[in-house]
Amino acid sequence: MEIKSLNGFWKFLPDPKNKLHFDKAQKKLLNTSLPSMKIPSNWQLQGLNNFSGSVWFVRDFKVPKSEVELFIIEFNGVDYFTDVWLNDKYLGHHQGYFQKFFFDATNAIDIHGKNYLIIKVNSPKEEFKTVWPLKKKLIKGIFNHHDCRPGGWSYKHGQDMNTGGIWKDVNLLSLKNIYVNSVRLTSTLNEDLSKATIKISIDYYSNLDKLISDKVEVTINGPDKKVIEKNFDIKLKKQNGTIELSLIVDKPKLWWTWDLGEQNIYTVSISGREFPLCQETFGIREVSLNKKQNFYLNRKKLFLRGTNVIPTQFLSDLTKQKIEEQVRWIKEANVNIIRMHAHVNRKEYYDECDKNGLLVWQDFALQWTYDESPEFNTEAVAQIKDMVKQHFNHPSIVFWCCHNEPGMQINSLDPLLYKAVLSIDKSRIVRLASNYEEHPYDGWYWGNKEHFAARPMGPLVTEFGAQALPEFSSLGKFLSKKEIEKPDWQKWEYHNFQYEQTFHIAEIDKGTNVKEFIKNSQRYQAELIQTAVDNYRRGKHDNVTGIFQFMFIDCWASITWSVIDYYGKKKAGYFALQRAFQPLYVSVKLRQRKYFPGAKLNLDLWAINDLYEEFKNCKIDFVIKNKMLKSLPLPAIEENSIKCIQWDTVEIKLPEKIQTGNHYVSVQLTNKSGKILSINRFAIQIVKHL
Repeated sequence: MEIKSLNGFWKFLPDPKNKLHFDKAQKKLLNTSLPSMKIPSNWQLQGLNNFSGSVWFVRDFKVPKSEVELFIIEFNGVDYFTDVWLNDKYLGHHQGYFQKFFFDATNAIDIHGKNYLIIKVNSPKEEFKTVWPLKKKLIKGIFNHHDCRPGGWSYKHGQDMNTGGIWKDVNLLSLKNIYVNSVRLTSTLNEDLSKATIKISIDYYSNLDKLISDKVEVTINGPDKKVIEKNFDIKLKKQNGTIELSLIVDKPKLWWTWDLGEQNIYTVSISGREFPLCQETFGIREVSLNKKQNFYLNRKKLFLRGTNVIPTQFLSDLTKQKIEEQVRWIKEANVNIIRMHAHVNRKEYYDECDKNGLLVWQDFALQWTYDESPEFNTEAVAQIKDMVKQHFNHPSIVFWCCHNEPGMQINSLDPLLYKAVLSIDKSRIVRLASNYEEHPYDGWYWGNKEHFAARPMGPLVTEFGAQALPEFSSLGKFLSKKEIEKPDWQKWEYHNFQYEQTFHIAEIDKGTNVKEFIKNSQRYQAELIQTAVDNYRRGKHDNVTGIFQFMFIDCWASITWSVIDYYGKKKAGYFALQRAFQPLYVSVKLRQRKYFPGAKLNLDLWAINDLYEEFKNCKIDFVIKNKMLKSLPLPAIEENSIKCIQWDTVEIKLPEKIQTGNHYVSVQLTNKSGKILSINRFAIQIVKHL
């Protein structure tokens, strides 16, 4: 097999009203001096600002000299409707933004001369009111409708900065007779985890003119350097086919999250006389969710410390470096699972999660409500199957979720999607939806942050949070000095800022200048995050099994619920999340904030251990201004446990001589050698005696 990249500079012709027919477009493309666009890229990033509609692309290429029977043109990501012609011959149509797809170009290609590949990409703006936003037909999730994208909820601007374009690689494949378009590996563990049965499902396309026999060799290379080889006799048929193979791995090395163990990755290679070489990576692991919604990885219960992720608004811009950086930040925040929020991302992001032991809750690309026609349902079913097949082998993906906040479509569309997923994958947890009853936005859309004491909407909370302004330097990169100092609230709203929630519910103080406003905003978000996480984690093993903060990073230059802004600047909320998500953590419930000098601290403590490691001979040190107040002995912290220390057993007195004003008390969990295992802090105020 030979692979020729067709990436590079393509000539392009905008067709905003989608009126050009192929003949007229071809004439313009081949005979007119047109500008070029770098492919792959979303066209917004290449100068087509706020463009919706069709763009025609053309490039020429020559075929590598080789004796082959099958030529495949493979697309790895085009947004949204795609039509393809090669040398005047129509190859086909595709719908969707995230899927890998292909066309057989054998009968259209010129193996001796120059070939002209023409692609029409149509990413339209949906008709306002009749279609968008409540009856959408484009399956693009947050890229088409969301309060964190350009324009947010605005009816006028909510579809700005269209994500259309050929955003991922285009390749020409020269093959013998067989093209493999999907390899799926399912591992099933026996009772004592000593053996794993590996089922291999291979979908292929062929241009064979008859049924033929072949012998394929399957080689599995393990992280322990063990090699497993097995030969299989197979039959290859015309057009589309599926091959099912199976073999056993003894004493498998399991894949774990970063906080529970090693990220053991296997590589499988498959090849034959007629069958092309294909390679995939996978992990051996087992996941389940019981009736109480406790999550188990390899039969160990794991509390899910999660966040929602929308890494970018434009997938072509998500480089390897950016992915590695984001995943590092996520791990450093002590997160063990991300929710890929209402979209399907590029393969490289999941690869990095596999490598770093970060679980993934994978949403399908449905956000709020959609068209209710049978035609839409059929398309959605086809696309969710594509999602599952395309990302099947990532051990990091443990949940498939069919829809985000679907409203009543949870009873109509979502059961169809649920069945479609299960028809392909029964090895993962499948959720109908992440709906409003799992999204407690106390302290932002209603109520106040103290409501989290009741641990609302458990046991599996998939969204909670509050907005916070980015740093002043970041704000100045997308708002003018005038728009910042005398806020243009409409401009701020375009960048997703929510005025009413900020001032009328959260009641954040604007301060005397913008820098004070930023500080107050970030402090509020940090306090809400810590309050929520503390209260939910205290419910571990009781009525809470996992939590997902909303959200981790901005996908464009905006003001949102993120704890890291678009420019990589960490907000105070990031450090609150990092602190409250420590796998081994001392949570403090402060019953009283104001104290006289020499008074006893009034608080409860929880020692929370999400690790499968026991800690003995520990103590909790309370320190104020580098002065030790008290050490509380903690003889043992059992693995995966929670222990409450109530206020009436805690005897910690403040110094008699201490200045009035605000102070931080540091809470340090240490072992017998003095090593700090976990650290927390809380604020108190010292006031004068009457």
